[in-house]
Amino acid sequence: MIQATETVKLILGKGETLMGRLLMYDSLAMRFREIRIRRDPHCPLCGANPSITALLNYEEFCGLELPEPALVGN
Repeated sequence: MIQATETVKLILGKGETLMGRLLMYDSLAMRFREIRIRRDPHCPLCGANPSITALLNYEEFCGLELPEPALVGN
């Protein structure tokens, strides 16, 4: 539910998001804990000079051959 709420807030541009924070939930103790996370300027994804700029095709990367999809009605 919290993830869905965060998504709606991001789409609508409303409210305070959890950006830059990690929300941890302990269901046994019924407690929430919030940890601030700083952006790493050397991160290959979100740093100043990102080297990861596209999604990776894992099936191709791993050399996996996927089965052909079954045709409906055959």
